[in-house]
Amino acid sequence: MIRSSREVEYIGAPGSGTTTLIEAVARATGHVPMARHFTALDWPPRTSGAMKLTRGHRCAVVLVMSMIDGPTPAVGELLRLVRAVGVEHVAVFVNKADLLPDRELQQVLALEIRELLRRHAYPADEVPIVFGSARQPSAVEELLAVTADFPAAPRERDMPFLMPVEDVFTRSGPRPRTVLTGRIERGVLRVGDEVEYLGLSTSGTTTVTAIERLRERTEQAEAGENIGLELRGVTREDVERGQVLAVPGTATAHSAFEAEVYVLPENDGGRDVTFARRRAQFYFRTTDVTGQIVVLRQGGQDIDVSRGGLTFMSVQLAEQVAMEKGTRFSIREAGKAVGGGVITAILR
Repeated sequence: MIRSSREVEYIGAPGSGTTTLIEAVARATGHVPMARHFTALDWPPRTSGAMKLTRGHRCAVVLVMSMIDGPTPAVGELLRLVRAVGVEHVAVFVNKADLLPDRELQQVLALEIRELLRRHAYPADEVPIVFGSARQPSAVEELLAVTADFPAAPRERDMPFLMPVEDVFTRSGPRPRTVLTGRIERGVLRVGDEVEYLGLSTSGTTTVTAIERLRERTEQAEAGENIGLELRGVTREDVERGQVLAVPGTATAHSAFEAEVYVLPENDGGRDVTFARRRAQFYFRTTDVTGQIVVLRQGGQDIDVSRGGLTFMSVQLAEQVAMEKGTRFSIREAGKAVGGGVITAILR
């Protein structure tokens, strides 16, 4: 089963009843995110689906649509975004079905939905589709039951260790010590392990001499835990926020990449015209770096500016950042969040 409340998102076009469904799921789960995997409490009410998906990764999505409206262009655009940001599992909840309880009409609509899923490269015949109402507890329970059958995300604990550096500070005393803090993204770290720090201006290899969790010393920590650690021979000048610690040889830093990016339109929190100067701030994990957009393409044509939607980019960063194919990032332009994307190829 899905292990974390942060792995499933509920999204839908305006008027689909997504907010009502989220509230119903909250009631059904007792507002305990870990009891049932949903993220209703992670966002302010009426946050758009595009905004949610461009601000963070989800393993699975529940796509909400109205029985009255059917698969509108807005639903198709959301599904396109779901595919672009790499969501692996999808379920569809057709809300307000109690207003049109015609069984034959539901069957026709189900065929249209599966055709839409097929056009976006999802296994259409395997995607669960639930007809019902967000105001019907039985329909909500049915939806929770089918999403509970989604395959679990890869176990981060079993992957090679990697941790973005959030902060670096020095502890005073008879023997001043440099301490790094961060949240382990994947893997397990033990005292005595050899790690590599890389990205931005410096890189090197050293050994972990101490790990602290919740202000107590521990011999090991694993994915999802916030820790502080000390590294042998490393000073505050050697490491900085935005770098990553990783098992030597398992991570690399790069300065050029290609990506698929969803740009928020102005009516969804973006800007009227984005990337007018072909420059923006790219946010990877705990770091941000200026990037030059070398190629900007939309609908198969090279463009100079974008007003929103799915966009292809080739980017040259001012500094090297630890990244790999599939790494996610967000973009700011003129101090405002304008979109998010996923790396599709490393260039340099």
